[in-house]
Amino acid sequence: MPMKYDVCIVGAGFGGLAAAAELTRKGMSVAVLEASNELGGSAGKYERQGYRFQSGATVGMGFEPGGVFDRLYTSLGLDKPSMTLLNPIMDIHMPDRTIHYYSKKAQWYNEIEHHFPEDASRIQAFYDEVFRVGEMVDAMVEKLPVFPPKTLSDWIRLTPMISRNSIQLLPYMNQTVYDRLKKYNLHQNRLFQIFLNGELMDSVQTSVERCPAFLGFTALQTFHKGAFAVHGGLASVAEQLSKYIKESGNEVFLRHPVHVVEKKGAGYHLHSKRSKVFESDYVILNNSVHNLHDTLSEELRNQSYIKPEKEKSREAWGAFIIHAGVHEEVFNNTDVLYHQFIDPNHPDDLHDGGQFLLSLSDPSDDQMAPAGMRSLTISTHTNVSQWWESEDYEAAKKRMNQRLIDTVNHYFPGFEDRLDLVLPGSPVTFQKWLRRDQGKVGGYAPTGKYSWIRSYSIRTGIKGIYQCGDTVFPGAGTLGVTLSGLMAAKELTR
Repeated sequence: MPMKYDVCIVGAGFGGLAAAAELTRKGMSVAVLEASNELGGSAGKYERQGYRFQSGATVGMGFEPGGVFDRLYTSLGLDKPSMTLLNPIMDIHMPDRTIHYYSKKAQWYNEIEHHFPEDASRIQAFYDEVFRVGEMVDAMVEKLPVFPPKTLSDWIRLTPMISRNSIQLLPYMNQTVYDRLKKYNLHQNRLFQIFLNGELMDSVQTSVERCPAFLGFTALQTFHKGAFAVHGGLASVAEQLSKYIKESGNEVFLRHPVHVVEKKGAGYHLHSKRSKVFESDYVILNNSVHNLHDTLSEELRNQSYIKPEKEKSREAWGAFIIHAGVHEEVFNNTDVLYHQFIDPNHPDDLHDGGQFLLSLSDPSDDQMAPAGMRSLTISTHTNVSQWWESEDYEAAKKRMNQRLIDTVNHYFPGFEDRLDLVLPGSPVTFQKWLRRDQGKVGGYAPTGKYSWIRSYSIRTGIKGIYQCGDTVFPGAGTLGVTLSGLMAAKELTR
């Protein structure tokens, strides 16, 4: 007999766990079905030889007072995990300088004056606009609207959100970040654009010329609201949410891939391993839109408004990632845990090693590495297709691995010689372990000022089946996927 629940959630990433925790709080019976042996999805972890490595996402956002996770933890009655507030958020290592990216506004504006003296006043005015617009977008998204609206009820529920502030957002919804730079005559400042491109690639997966202004501004201001290194990695958050779900009487099943979801009577059957079947009235899919059509039965696929050929044509990045251990003395001269590197020979390349992020474990966090060592994650965006079409996959992986290590070694001499365990991974690795189709991660890359209109909402077009995660509005990052999970939970319980 199938195991019966009110809601079954496919995937224990941040979106699925947030939805499950919220539905649990509201008294519904919930089962979370996760294919892998770990929680957190692309923000999960794994352990090797005394190190704990973060699968993908590493920076904690939304834990500041009033932030997404601060509100979620308060509503669930949970204590937040131990964490370190980052200031600077990161160091950006550029060909001729290192920019300290401070979270505090006054310090950041002083840093702007130091590195961009001729354009400092214009850049500061640009950031004043970033902060103002970002706060307006946050205020709207925090109300968890279904966006983009797909049904009449979605449009009706958006009506109360129309205000003087929301109307002021309209110009930023039909311009790119590059368009706004033109307003301040900053579009010719190449150095500042290299810097902005690095931050937008890290947060929105695109460049100033292709990023809708309201999305880019929201991402840029989020850095300054509070960035944290969560002790034990972001997987600590996933573990807390899972514990809350289970201690409240619901279930989280690891190593339970969902092979197919099919309609059965008034509800749904989810088929998992060894012919195990779960039955529910509602389903939330947190396994990405990339995997949607492989998860649904043919009958349900035909009902979805998301068509396979359209979905597969959308631009999406993969990630090339290195997990490694390093002797702590390599970074003894800096307290900064996050470092963004711009390849000194190719500063305009935004992927495949042209720019990338290195995350170091906090030396006070003994969960992450043996004594005297630090665990680290290096991650760069990469074109997915090349890894599946490569004639010599291992040689390609070795070349990319060496390119990233050489760049870090350029800025931190001795880095390569002091490495311990080195574990590189490509989109092929992400498909194998996280079951992401072709290894696509980070959602869809914005391609222009109106690309947000093509965003997928939490609605699949199938009654009773919702979706959340990095491929669903408001997009990538732990904040975005968590908000989409809460949006799905809110709509499901109407």
